[in-house]
Amino acid sequence: MKRMVIIVLMVVGCLGVRAQAPHIYEHTYPVVASENPQIRALMDSVAIDSIEAYIEHLCSYHNRRYDSRYIWEVQDWLVSRYQAFGVDTVMLHDFPVPDSTIETADNIIAVQWGAKTPQEFVVCGAHYDSWNDDGEDPDTIRSPGADDNASGVAGILETARLLSHYTFDRSIIYANWCAEEIGLVGSAAYARDMAEQGMDIVGYFNLDMTGYLQEGSDIHVHLMYTTQDSTIADYVYGFSHTYFPDMPIHQDWLAWGDSDYSSFNRNGYPAVHPFEDVRASSPYIHSRQDVLGLSVNSLEQSKRFTELNLGLVATLAGLQNHDVIENESITIALYPNPAKDQLQVVSETPMQQIRIYNLLGQAVEVLLLPNENKAMLNTSSYTSGLYIMNVVTPKGITTQSFIVLP
Repeated sequence: MKRMVIIVLMVVGCLGVRAQAPHIYEHTYPVVASENPQIRALMDSVAIDSIEAYIEHLCSYHNRRYDSRYIWEVQDWLVSRYQAFGVDTVMLHDFPVPDSTIETADNIIAVQWGAKTPQEFVVCGAHYDSWNDDGEDPDTIRSPGADDNASGVAGILETARLLSHYTFDRSIIYANWCAEEIGLVGSAAYARDMAEQGMDIVGYFNLDMTGYLQEGSDIHVHLMYTTQDSTIADYVYGFSHTYFPDMPIHQDWLAWGDSDYSSFNRNGYPAVHPFEDVRASSPYIHSRQDVLGLSVNSLEQSKRFTELNLGLVATLAGLQNHDVIENESITIALYPNPAKDQLQVVSETPMQQIRIYNLLGQAVEVLLLPNENKAMLNTSSYTSGLYIMNVVTPKGITTQSFIVLP
């Protein structure tokens, strides 16, 4: 959570409204009036033990400051987690860090490609850097960052762990931002880059500080969003009231800071930020005391925020009625991979359609096939890089990736 000093608190409620940009794309959102048994089962699978283990590991680094030597170890570990979950594409988004001792830093972007409309993205994210206001040397200062923001990262990891085994209509991005604590730098760079390239982000869900609960309080949600994003907020309210009827949720504003959801609404994307409590949040953040047990004192609340995030993402992405495991019988061979001028596709199951997308989800090519087992793609006109292929067969849709060389 990025802290800011704000003298006139009356201005706070207007900041998001003034800063927001017109939506690049307009989408409608589901009206959730009753529970989906599959969504409920997935939410019930969220494990407190997993969340606790993620937080413990992230806090085990001396710090996670964006400019410290430890941040690269944290980054490698996060990448390895998404790869272990089997997320389709895991990559780094490199961005400049102005006025810093380092030139660039990296966001972590894990993409689970959609089966029907992969060019539309549902994004959930949390920043993985931490901060200590003491301002000591970045390689010696201790900054465990349990609530701010290992708790949010744990929620994104747990969401990815569970959803990566299922197929969805839309693509899902699980993101971890860097350099949030010095001004939302990582998420701002990503949202700006994606807006400039015309990426269609249907909604962004932010997790930042989910684990502190004031003594005597019941679990509740303060939801932050701009007026322009009231439509996606209505979706969140409807979903929460249906799945958690006893959990209060209402709009509120931070008088002392900001978080990565603002990067998205400032670049024309609908975005919301569920928060632990704007007036009773952890008093230990940005210090050595931001640790499990003290700053994260309610793993049950972190679990609830994770369940909410998972359910919102899965519903908006369009959970299909079968999971990826059912499609493992669809065997597809691509060669040569990497390709230069041509790529041959061979399938044991007759193919009906091949769809090629770049990493922005933009359709590059669509081939209609009359139930053929072989197809040849001319990749000579493709720019070099990584591409995603959806192969439609009578047994279902499978996703493959391939590289085109320059």
